[in-house]
Amino acid sequence: MPEVRSLPLRDIAKQGRFGAATAAPGVTLSVIHPMQLVSVIARKGKAKTVADALKSMRVTGAGPDQYYVEGVSHAELKKKLGASASVIDQSHGRVVLRVSGPKARSVLAKGTPVDLHTDHFPNGKSAMTQMAHVGVHITRTGDDEFTLSVFRGFAESFWDWLTDSAAEFGYQVL
Repeated sequence: MPEVRSLPLRDIAKQGRFGAATAAPGVTLSVIHPMQLVSVIARKGKAKTVADALKSMRVTGAGPDQYYVEGVSHAELKKKLGASASVIDQSHGRVVLRVSGPKARSVLAKGTPVDLHTDHFPNGKSAMTQMAHVGVHITRTGDDEFTLSVFRGFAESFWDWLTDSAAEFGYQVL
């Protein structure tokens, strides 16, 4: 039987329409839950082996020879990668948010020095950055869509910053 996890941000990420009264919300925010999220770090001399093993999975870069893998269990990855990588379950320790809409990039640009324009940050690209003094792993998942992964302990203060930043454009929480 799958493990039941408490819903992160359940007391503050209330569904509804907030911020500026625009014709349509400029930004849509949602908490992606539950999500299996595993950190993989290739061991010395094993970068190609690990990269090849992860090709068929949903993977985003997290640094040199480091990856986040979504939707695959820690045990499955550990078995597949063996001694070629360190495999760490991040499912309980991180909260993953989706930020989408025509003003998503404008909201996120308020908090990061990363150039999020599609010419420099195309679909599938990831970066580790800081927003609102919180470490964030950001990935562009569509033309006007990003996923953000933050440490669970910082999720509430980050959510406050995110909603404050989105208010001028009007936002919808799903």
